[in-house]
Amino acid sequence: MTKTKLAAVSGDTNAAVLSERLRVSSILESAEGKRNPAMAQELALRSSLDVETARSILGKAPASNPYLDAMDRFGPINLGDGIGANVETFTNDPKAARIKEIEANMKSFNEERRGGRATRTAS
Repeated sequence: MTKTKLAAVSGDTNAAVLSERLRVSSILESAEGKRNPAMAQELALRSSLDVETARSILGKAPASNPYLDAMDRFGPINLGDGIGANVETFTNDPKAARIKEIEANMKSFNEERRGGRATRTAS
């Protein structure tokens, strides 16, 4: 394996690189940039805007929406065909769990009673 010697970089090039890094970090780490990181990254890395102009644009832009950002990354979730189908609820509320249990028992009880009446009237 051969080692490649890096080319010597002049002081002016080092200064330009440092200046650009400072510009990018100033945009990304600004309060405006933290409100909308995707737009800040776009302005810092894909434009030649100075820090003040980029921050001004970011200040006027709406803040990033975490919900929409997640939708962009992961896509929409499938909720099934019916309303509430395949939706899991996570709760540690014992009262809500007991109400749900009572509702299920009442439904079962009422179905049994309706079935019993239909049998009596048919005979």
